[in-house]
Amino acid sequence: MAPPACVPYGRCMPTRGLQVGSIGGVAIEVHPSWLLILGIVTYLLGAGLFPNSYEGWSTPVYWIVGAAAALLVFATVLLHELAHAFVAIKRGLPVPRITLFVFGGVSHLSRQPRSAGEEFFIAAAGPAASLAVALVSFGVSLLMRGANEQLEAMFWYLALVNVLLAVFNILPGFPLDGGRVLRSIIWKRTRSFRKATRIATSTGELFGWAVIATGVTFLIMGNWVQGVWLILIGWFLLSAARGEGNSIRMDTLLSQLRARDLMHRDFAEVRPGIPIQELVDEHMVGRGERSVVVANDDYVVGILSMSDLGKVPRGEWATTPAQRIMTPRAEVVTIAADAPASDVMPLLAQRRLNQLPVIDEGRMIGLITRREFLDRLQIAEELGPEERPDDPAGPPPIRRTPGSDEPNSRQDGPGA
Repeated sequence: MAPPACVPYGRCMPTRGLQVGSIGGVAIEVHPSWLLILGIVTYLLGAGLFPNSYEGWSTPVYWIVGAAAALLVFATVLLHELAHAFVAIKRGLPVPRITLFVFGGVSHLSRQPRSAGEEFFIAAAGPAASLAVALVSFGVSLLMRGANEQLEAMFWYLALVNVLLAVFNILPGFPLDGGRVLRSIIWKRTRSFRKATRIATSTGELFGWAVIATGVTFLIMGNWVQGVWLILIGWFLLSAARGEGNSIRMDTLLSQLRARDLMHRDFAEVRPGIPIQELVDEHMVGRGERSVVVANDDYVVGILSMSDLGKVPRGEWATTPAQRIMTPRAEVVTIAADAPASDVMPLLAQRRLNQLPVIDEGRMIGLITRREFLDRLQIAEELGPEERPDDPAGPPPIRRTPGSDEPNSRQDGPGA
């Protein structure tokens, strides 16, 4: 199989897996997709590489050595991840967990590195660890020569994989380790995290396309395994680079806005006793509004949205007052007017809200709808300057999803 991919503290991470242990306070999880790649690597080694390279072993021995080598590969990927994690922890970045999955591993960092130097050392730690493992594995294979052919084969393969792991991932293709190193260097020289990210992600996208093109070339040459694996890795890197770049741009944009910048003040307001049918005809069908505020004079008593209409049969809408099916004010999720815009997106997404009331000194002054939120962000992104003199040198605040323990992750992939 092709060299593994490493994507430091990126955004395209798998869902949580089953925790199988903890090392140095970092939880180790296994995602179900890890079992798939473990089986594939075991098959390629036990039925392909080792039988073709070593004669005289029994079939069970080929498979046992293949399975052991596959497990050791993932153990070294875990060591690669732990190197990143422990350097991050030493520099004050908590790392709650590491997840092993189909492309290798994911280290979940609590935040982005705050300086170019911090990012450089965290990113470089993984390839350095892989080179160290390669040297040790090569030494063990030399010691086993003539003494135990199975151990010699297993550690020789492990040394080769870790050399590939280090060399491939240090290439300057963001979000590989090398891409992170490249960004840290540009960040240091330009003193602009935003500019460094833009250059690094562009490089990463080109690198992803180059890996895909290489995979296609392998397919044309008849090497299906290498070709398919390279195409998958290239697609993964291309998606990761684009996703990371888009997330940083979004975080930068959101860091410049407040909730009051995203709201509209001309929200629909109705009295509590209005019949549901009248409300639907006039506001929802007539004006295309998905929700209305229910209020007594200036006092908001609740909000009625389209999802509330299912609480009573349609035949009773003409005689049922809005107050009966509205969501009471005490149960309505709201946001402060001066809250950062980065707090809005998680609320809309996690709570599956179509509208979010904006509160200022206890009074509702506006309403943020999902549709207008996205529209205003698009306008702000299109019309906003690419670089501003007052842009911060470091990364913007990270959007944190409610209930999550980390906003960032870094990923490493398997090699075989």
